[in-house]
Amino acid sequence: MSQHNSGDIRRRCLCLRTLIVGMMATAALIANNVDADDPPKSRLNRVTFTDAKSVTRMIESRVLLEAQDGGLLLEGRDGRLWNVTPKQLQKREATEDPFQPLSAEQLGEQLAREVAEFGIKTPTQVVVTKHFVVCSTAGRVYAEWCGSLFERLHDAFHAYWKEAGLELHEPEFPLPAVVLKDRAEFAEFATKHDRPDAAQAPGYFSEPTNRIILFDLTASPNSTPAKTAGDIRRKLEASSFNVATMIHEATHQLAFNSGLHTRYADNPLWLTEGMAMFFEVPDLDSRSGWKTIGRVNAPRLKDFREISRMPRAFLPLAELIRSDAGFQKAEQSRAAYSESWALTFFLLKSHREQAVAYLKLIQRKPRLIADSPDDRLGEFQKAFGELETLDGDWKKWISRQGK
Repeated sequence: MSQHNSGDIRRRCLCLRTLIVGMMATAALIANNVDADDPPKSRLNRVTFTDAKSVTRMIESRVLLEAQDGGLLLEGRDGRLWNVTPKQLQKREATEDPFQPLSAEQLGEQLAREVAEFGIKTPTQVVVTKHFVVCSTAGRVYAEWCGSLFERLHDAFHAYWKEAGLELHEPEFPLPAVVLKDRAEFAEFATKHDRPDAAQAPGYFSEPTNRIILFDLTASPNSTPAKTAGDIRRKLEASSFNVATMIHEATHQLAFNSGLHTRYADNPLWLTEGMAMFFEVPDLDSRSGWKTIGRVNAPRLKDFREISRMPRAFLPLAELIRSDAGFQKAEQSRAAYSESWALTFFLLKSHREQAVAYLKLIQRKPRLIADSPDDRLGEFQKAFGELETLDGDWKKWISRQGK
């Protein structure tokens, strides 16, 4: 999640995260069933099951994990993950056909059907770029602008990690984005796509469905729709956070689809959110509103400094590393986000070699297996050394930034 001063938005993000962690806790039987080094199953399976809303579905998918009790973790041809319990499973047909992702055109058609099925009456338009499929009710101009921004991020994201010595891969699936025409449509879609508290956000990445969900951030009740890319840029200049929101959520999607993180693995939340904040920094001097990776994130730095001056507001470094709990508490979420940005920024700027080694460790995390707090802390200390020394260096280094 991205925005800077709303505890409700942050809690919304963590509700989705909590669901995934809960799945980890209930999927222990999977742990010894699949070798973590094995590639995903490559054969197409047709699996019929009853979902959490008692709807019967037949999904063309590949089986990522199979539990000893018969439970399945499936990946559909659109990139969506499905957790199917033995009780939900009705039929599984393994075929000899290879598993293939939907084409960009097929995915665009599916996204348009989803938007309509969730009650959105505004006609959709689909814009296909090299890596993204943008299904939008906000008009073609805005959809094309979003696609261009996402592609610029894709290229910069991969270039940054290549230069850092971290091996990533191109996304296997076309990357889906749903862009609604205004906040009202977004709230209606988000409520049905995920849950009611998702509607409070300015946009989000859905880890289960692999979709970015956004709305036209230039839209307002008394304004006319943007007709050109220049119109969009001028409207967005009113708030630099608008572009930051889009970049933040698209960074999550790229990270989970390029091998930086693994969906449904136990990725520390300080790391996934810190990484998105590292990339989100807007640049309103650029024609696109964004172009620079790794600059000081002024709003996050401001939060960090304010929190560091508040009695008992700061989260101890060990607590931030060991647990995601700080993000789930309204009184701690602002500190958790600002500290996560500051820690990620510090490590990538001043300890990049160790940070890359740590990221390579996180890349290998198996799906649906939760680490203990002590394991998390031990892995971090193995990469970066004793916390007491690092904690002092980190805070001194951050104190000199932005001056």
